[in-house]
Formats: sequence, C-alpha cells, structure tokens
Amino acid sequence: MKNARNTQKSEASVAVQAAPIFAPGALPAKTNTVTAEVLTRLLNHQRLTGLETVFDAGTTRLAAVVEYLQKRYDWSISREDKATGCKDGRVAFVAEYWLPPETVAAAMTGGAGEWCGRVRTARRQLRAKAALAARTAARMNAARNSTAPSAGQFGLFEEAGA
Repeated sequence: MKNARNTQKSEASVAVQAAPIFAPGALPAKTNTVTAEVLTRLLNHQRLTGLETVFDAGTTRLAAVVEYLQKRYDWSISREDKATGCKDGRVAFVAEYWLPPETVAAAMTGGAGEWCGRVRTARRQLRAKAALAARTAARMNAARNSTAPSAGQFGLFEEAGA
C-alpha cells in the first residue's frame, strides 16, 4: 500500500521513550506573583507543603499553583503524600512537592538563577506593603461588618447551656 503507516518502532525510539525527561519548563513573565515565588522555591531545591506556603508564600492553594505550573508552564513537579500528626489526634496525609535535581540543574543552566533573583526582589518589594494591606483589609472588613450579621451558625461549637 502506498500510504500505509509504518507501525514498527525502531529500538532507538523505544529507548528514548523510556528515558526520564528532565527538561525545565518555561518561566512566568510576572515575577511578583505567588506562582513565581513557588517556582523559585522549588528551583531552590525546597520541598513544599501547603501549610508552609501559607506562611512563606502567602497562599492556601499550593496544589492549584503546582497544577498551573505543570499545565501552563510545562514543569514536571514531583509529589509525595506524607503522614503528619494533627493536634486533634488524627494522622492526616499532606502532599509534598519538589523538582527533581536534574530539572533544577537544567533550569539553572538555562538562566533560571537570574530570574529567581528578580522574583525574590519583586516579592520583597510586595511584602513591604503588607502592613498597609492589613490596615486596608481591616477597614474594609469593619465597613462590611457594620451591617447586622445573619443568623448563620453562631455557637456551633459551643457546649449546650454555655
């Protein structure tokens, strides 16, 4: 047949398909974002969990940021679920994310180190405005709460008769 597809794979192509891919993804253009900070931390060989990023990067949505970096910027971010003890006596599992060392090395060879420096500077400048943002949020919440609250579920965790 003249237009038949060749369905045989050469040995070389099979070997290439089995090799792990450590190519870095693209770097976001904006450097003052949570996405950029999370990627910078991953490129700094940090292993991140959601709770750490609440305090360190200012986000409660680490999984969403990781997914965005994977889908939009093509980063191959590794993940492992780890057991952790909770204050209420339970054992829960949290996801820990990191970049393979080979990916970090390839990214740094490609100029990611300079980009990470720009991200750290941009995020430091943004954090300098944190006190002003806290005061602004407090004023906004005070204005919003000046109306009568709805019935809601007040007292949900109070003991009966308390």
